[in-house]
Amino acid sequence: MPGENGPRRTLGALAASVVASVVIAACAQSPAPPRTGQEGASVAVRDATAATRDAAAAEAAALAMAAPRIDEAAARVVYAGARTYSGTLLCVGCPARRLTLTIFPDGTFRMLEADEDGAGMRIVHDFGRWSASVDAADTIVLHGDTEGARLLRRVAPDGLAIVDNEGREIRGLGNATLSRAPQVDPLPGPLRLVGSYLREDGKPVFVDCLTRRRLPVVEAVPASGAPQAARQLAAARAALDDAQQAIGNSPGEPVLAVVRGYLVPQAAPPGGSGGEALVVATFERAMRAGRCEDFVRRTP
Repeated sequence: MPGENGPRRTLGALAASVVASVVIAACAQSPAPPRTGQEGASVAVRDATAATRDAAAAEAAALAMAAPRIDEAAARVVYAGARTYSGTLLCVGCPARRLTLTIFPDGTFRMLEADEDGAGMRIVHDFGRWSASVDAADTIVLHGDTEGARLLRRVAPDGLAIVDNEGREIRGLGNATLSRAPQVDPLPGPLRLVGSYLREDGKPVFVDCLTRRRLPVVEAVPASGAPQAARQLAAARAALDDAQQAIGNSPGEPVLAVVRGYLVPQAAPPGGSGGEALVVATFERAMRAGRCEDFVRRTP
């Protein structure tokens, strides 16, 4: 695929969209009479829901602030040939959804979906592999992890239409065509990744379960420049290393790890080729005997 356009600066925009989606209302209230029975239970449930939502929003804001700085020169090389498509999907009785899809020449894709669910912006990342449909030359299939395979059909002048499993228009879905964006948006994350973490020749490597990509694990400087964001990145990387050393039988033995992180472009070293690397933003867990199949759907 032709890729004459360079990548767009997206991490700051993503951080702004996530942070801007969090609305905290604080107002002084006079003491209310005690509630009992069903009314009290409803209030407790509502308060617990609000607390969970606030915690999730705080975590999203922290992840956005930890988004790493991007090497623009490396990005132009690494993302050459990638294409980005976007559009707003409409349907009766559901919130509008903004969909951004980037397809990479190595057979992988990343997708960002955002909608208004009544409690603020809901953002969902998906990634995986894409392939040409065996039944239709003008159709591609996305094999991601958030739901089953999705089909998109190429349409003129340069777009992708979302279709059903039979290649037909989806009933009730309006504006289902994603238009080619003028610039590449690499959609770096934050992504939840499950994979094998190990050291090869003393260098840390993460082998993603879903796409089977071998990603060097690197340190990074947060684009926000916030000291707490830098500490978060350092702590997450240290936690991953500590877990590997604690449960692995040897430094070279892989452990299955679950992390959230960003994929960033790397300039080609002398005599080598450039590619993407993983910056770990949060560490969830690690297992010595874990299996990919227990956590993700394997792509074809």
